[in-house]
Amino acid sequence: MNVLGIPSVESVLAQPAVRALLGGLRREVVVECVRECVAALREERGKPGADPGPQGDAAALVAARVAQRLQPRQPQSLRRVVNATGVIIHTNLGRSPLAPAVVEAVSQVAAGYCNLEVDVATGERSKREAHVAALLARITGAEAATVVNNNAAAVVLTLAALAAGQRVICSRGELVEIGGSFRLPEIIACSGAQLVEVGTTNHARAGDYQAALTPDTAAILKIHPSNFRIIGFTSEAPLKELADLAHRSSTLLIFDAGSGLLLPAGEPVFASEPVVRQAIADGADIVTFSADKLLGGPQGGGIVGRRDLIQRISRHPLKRAVRVCKLTLAGLEAALRAHLQPQGPPDTVTMRLIHRPLAELEADAQALADAARRAAPGWNASVEPDESSIGGGSLPGETQPTVVVWLEAPGLAADALDRAFRLNEPPIFGRFRKGRFGLDLRTILPGDADDIVACVTRLARSGSTGE
Repeated sequence: MNVLGIPSVESVLAQPAVRALLGGLRREVVVECVRECVAALREERGKPGADPGPQGDAAALVAARVAQRLQPRQPQSLRRVVNATGVIIHTNLGRSPLAPAVVEAVSQVAAGYCNLEVDVATGERSKREAHVAALLARITGAEAATVVNNNAAAVVLTLAALAAGQRVICSRGELVEIGGSFRLPEIIACSGAQLVEVGTTNHARAGDYQAALTPDTAAILKIHPSNFRIIGFTSEAPLKELADLAHRSSTLLIFDAGSGLLLPAGEPVFASEPVVRQAIADGADIVTFSADKLLGGPQGGGIVGRRDLIQRISRHPLKRAVRVCKLTLAGLEAALRAHLQPQGPPDTVTMRLIHRPLAELEADAQALADAARRAAPGWNASVEPDESSIGGGSLPGETQPTVVVWLEAPGLAADALDRAFRLNEPPIFGRFRKGRFGLDLRTILPGDADDIVACVTRLARSGSTGE
């Protein structure tokens, strides 16, 4: 022990709390954590004016910190949460939940070996994307298809294979920033293509694209602004018009459709969303899109279009770096099969949540509010109409009517209640708006209400914020 009261590693390892950990964890893992906690304590007590603390308690203090970090019963870092935010495709909460058929398909493949890259009939090696390529092509009306790990990768790979070192024309108003502060110009630059911007933020006409065409132009790139909307004095060149222009000029038209709406949907909420099948019919040579948004599958990026171009894309070396695993392929195949049903929207969780009848939400909200009041007699639970959003970079500005249960707990501010619900197990994410905490029924899945009521019961009994 030194003047700062910093314990040795061995003295911490001798503490009962740490000795208990050594029975269930590798010694080197525990030792490394002890060293980290000792170093943290040294930094804390080495600051000017810091209280060195009681000398005798330092080893026990560090041991307690180690035990907290390595607690065997600590929940897994990535785990299920309850989404009561009202954002249906919530990027931070894992985007689209998977339908039972998709989960079952993934589970079957995950539990053992599978025919990932082998043709069962011949015994010869095959391509892994063959499990979904024909299905993707059939649903979208394309000649061929392939799949990668997300839509950004689909765009980069497509441009790298078809336009590296050449000009690619794109409207200024479509050069979006996607999640995580990544921007389309930077993503395009990674492909080796030379970006040529045309038009203005709010106007890009076919003539703007035509004026920018040169012999070394490889493609026109049209990007659907799936996470924002420009309204007012605006115009954009229709996809079919750009396809005609591109083909007259021996240039490719590549369309980033974004959200992955594969088939037409008659509801007004989808009115501004491009349909992949229609984009192919309108003449797009390549269309890319996300698999984990409106498609309702696991994270992935679809690439569909002309057979000769898909072959070039599939042969590019970058394809290996962005390929998908067996679990993604199994889930994607099951999600795609839901699009083969004869009528109505595909049977995916995302589509079910979007289409949930308001009357059903109202009944569920009243039942949840009643249960919350029974579990916590001193709490207030009010039911009010509101609006949910699709989210996840899909259908910007479009909302669906919903019902929210707003909760008030005596002695707890709304932000403290919000935090207490997030610290629950499972964590519950609700709405925290204008000094109120609420639970949006549109995104609550079967069984989630039981977790919410259990959380209310626990908090009411303990009178705490759950920390």
